[in-house]
Amino acid sequence: MLNKYIKINPKVEDAIKNKKPVVALESTLISHGLPYPDNIKVANESIKAVEESGSIAATIGIINGEIKIGLDNNDIDILATSTNVQKVSLHNIALSFLNKQNAATTVATTINIASKIGISFFATGGIGGVHLGVEKNNDVSADLTELSRTRMFVVSSGAKSILDLEKTFEMLETYGIPRISFNSDFMPGFWYEETEFKVDKNFKNIDDISNYLKIIENLKHKSSVLIFNKVPDSKGLEKIQIEKWINQSVDKANSKNITGKELTPFLISEMNQLSNNKTLEANIALIINNALLAGKISKEFYS
Repeated sequence: MLNKYIKINPKVEDAIKNKKPVVALESTLISHGLPYPDNIKVANESIKAVEESGSIAATIGIINGEIKIGLDNNDIDILATSTNVQKVSLHNIALSFLNKQNAATTVATTINIASKIGISFFATGGIGGVHLGVEKNNDVSADLTELSRTRMFVVSSGAKSILDLEKTFEMLETYGIPRISFNSDFMPGFWYEETEFKVDKNFKNIDDISNYLKIIENLKHKSSVLIFNKVPDSKGLEKIQIEKWINQSVDKANSKNITGKELTPFLISEMNQLSNNKTLEANIALIINNALLAGKISKEFYS
C-alpha cells in the first residue's frame, strides 16, 4: 500500500535491488533546520559526501503529496524555498498525502520510510530526544520511539544540545538502543564534542563498526543502532558557553509562549544569533561529516 505514495529515484532503486550501499538523508533540515541558502548547500554537500564515499545518497521528502526517495535539485529547491512546507512525523504524514502538500520528513519519519524499502543506513545532524522541562510538558520526540522499534544504522552527533541530554541518553538505554561511537568514549553534545555520558563502545575504525553492525543484523536486533560522530574539531564549541546560550534562548521562548513543534527551530535560530552563527557553522559541518561517515560505513558493510 505504501508504494502507492512512493516514487524512488532509479539510481536509488537499482542500488536497493542489487544490495549496494545506500544512505538515507532527512529533509527537515532543508525546510526547517537551516536558513536559506545554507539549507540547499548542506543538502547538496551531504549528497556529495555520501557519493564520494562510494555509497548512494537517498534524500527523502514529500513533494505534492508523494514520497520521493532520492530528491533531485528541483525537489530540494522546493523544500528549501517554499513557505508552506509541512514538517511531518508519523502522526501527521497521511495528511500530507491527503492534501497533496510539500513536506519535510523528520528523523522518525525518514527512518520509518527508509526501512520499509530496504535502506539500512541513515545520516542526520542530531536526533530528537527528551525535551527540557519534560516533567511538566511530557515532550519527548517521536524519534526515540521510532529508533526503538525500527532497525536502522544511524550516524548522528548525538541529540541536539537544546534537549535534556542526560534523560535522552538514559532513555536510549531503556529502549534497548545501542549507543556506540567513532573515535570517542562519550556521546557528543551536538555543538560541542563530548558530554559526560559514556557510550557502550568506542570504535576506532570503520571495519570494526561494519563487523559489529553485521552481528546486529544477524541477531535481528529490533532497534536502531546509534553511531555517534562528534562535530569536527575546528567547529566544536565550548560546552559552558553553549549552556549559557541555551538558557537565554529558553527564557526568551518561555516569555513568548513558544512551545511544541515551533520550539526547536526557534531555539536553534536564537542560538545562531547569540553565537554570531558559530552554532550554524558547527551544525553545517557536523551534518556533512556525518553523511560522509555513514557513506563510508555503508560502503564497507556491503563490500
